[in-house]
Amino acid sequence: MTVPNLQIKIGAVLALFAAMLALPVHAENPATVSGVVRDAKGTPQIGALVELLGPNLSVLAQTFTDNKGRYSLAGIQPGTYNIKATGSLFLPTLRENLRVLANSRVVVNLTLNTLYEAFRWLPAQPRQVNEPQDDWTWTLRLSANRPLLRLLEDGPLVVVSDGDGSAPALKARVVVRGGSNQFGDGGVHNDFEIEHSNGDGQAVLLRADLSQPESAAALTAVHASLGYARDLGMGRTFRSVVAYQDQPGIESGIQGQGMQAVILRTAETMELMDGLSAEFGNDLQAVHLGQSQFASHPFGGLTLHTESNQISYHVATSPGAQHASELDRENTLIPALTEKNGKLLLESGLHQELSVAHHAGNTSMRVTFFRDDISHPAINGGGTLSLADWNSGNLLYDPNTDLMKVAGQSYSGNGVLAEMNSEVNDDLWINFAFAWGNTLAMDHLSGPVTLQDGISDLYQHSAEMLSASMTGKMKHTGTQWRASYRWQPQDTVTVVAPFDSSLPSPYLSLYFRQPIHCHMLPYRMEALIDVRNLLAQGYRPFVTRDGSTLYFAQAERSIQGGLAFTF
Repeated sequence: MTVPNLQIKIGAVLALFAAMLALPVHAENPATVSGVVRDAKGTPQIGALVELLGPNLSVLAQTFTDNKGRYSLAGIQPGTYNIKATGSLFLPTLRENLRVLANSRVVVNLTLNTLYEAFRWLPAQPRQVNEPQDDWTWTLRLSANRPLLRLLEDGPLVVVSDGDGSAPALKARVVVRGGSNQFGDGGVHNDFEIEHSNGDGQAVLLRADLSQPESAAALTAVHASLGYARDLGMGRTFRSVVAYQDQPGIESGIQGQGMQAVILRTAETMELMDGLSAEFGNDLQAVHLGQSQFASHPFGGLTLHTESNQISYHVATSPGAQHASELDRENTLIPALTEKNGKLLLESGLHQELSVAHHAGNTSMRVTFFRDDISHPAINGGGTLSLADWNSGNLLYDPNTDLMKVAGQSYSGNGVLAEMNSEVNDDLWINFAFAWGNTLAMDHLSGPVTLQDGISDLYQHSAEMLSASMTGKMKHTGTQWRASYRWQPQDTVTVVAPFDSSLPSPYLSLYFRQPIHCHMLPYRMEALIDVRNLLAQGYRPFVTRDGSTLYFAQAERSIQGGLAFTF
């Protein structure tokens, strides 16, 4: 090839390359990112700064929220961005790895938290809107609802989610504990939990509990559950939980031995408009013990948020499944099964409530008016069973704990519940509650009666309830504790306001978590102690015709301890 020919070819290639550079570039259609900025109580924040950040955290665009907390960023080219919100007296909030497609409208709602709200703690119980969070009882929450703190390159604290890469998205915990001496919960337990959440609005939670009764010949009980949550966008979330339970030790004098249960729960929450949210869901149960029982327990509610007030209406048909955020609470994934006249029964009911809450500073108050219609309530009992009691077809028995479940009479009535929560300081919370409503009560029986006679003697009774609890954390030792006392007349065998699971257990209860520092272990270890009804109050005994003594109680006395390892 001659030099002139080579020069001609090189020149042609350069001309073609220049022509390609000169061609007009058709940009993709821009997108829009909008949403609402609120605080932890759901109040829209006016004048909050919202910034669109690039992958290197450089500011590409910014705007301020309007008088309803809304913002809108238009003309955004397709790509991956970060959204940052900043407000006076709040920590900045960052939503990372936001993928924006061409010609799309992306809704990103942001929540601003104070420094206290990012770190506060509460023991294992359902949380109210303004109550501290607890990382011990993992629940099925999306990563956006589990804030952690880290530093950006320019220094400020930013609230991010578990799945953003700044912290492991996969967590695991193993617990070895002694039985709590509650119905179906005896022996030595080996529990494990695995939680996984990522930045695309999905979360998975797996739990399993293998318990070996004290008797070596007894079979191992299994309780496992799997939960899944997904952010559907536009203020909607979906949650689902499936649980399986096999209790080979549960016995019936007529039906035989061994209980199996499958529970499926689903729920969806949605933002109907600014300050108005709704939720609805269902709980399906299938239980087998000689014969099978099936039940469906729907629930739903509406909540209206204002600047410092909240009004909500809620309806539920089972105390175990009432809110989307509580679907996977472990102590509710146990069917309330009883037996009467040889037939298995599942506790059910209809609960309606109207609640009004007010938040002022570090104190919140709530008043709830409710009506309950409860069918086949499960009554706790224990004692030595006679052959006649065993063959009556009116009880379920757990030989590992010497406890039984019987079905009480259906009852109904109206009630009221008043609560106050207050933060004394960063490490101490107090709660007071008063309730009035209907319960089942029992006279002190000393004559020779049968078990069925004793159950028939239960009667509907109006009663009051008072409770107080303190929750705290010791900074120097890391000890987390809670002490509570719930009083109501001791002749009652069911609790006042049975659908309010945020109330403490009856009578005196104590709970401790103590970190144990061991440099030889690569993970965190904690000692656990949980004592309920410490003084064994509220037992109602009676004597059967063969001279054996049985009793009923609002709650059994239980003592539980163990070690937990978090990876």
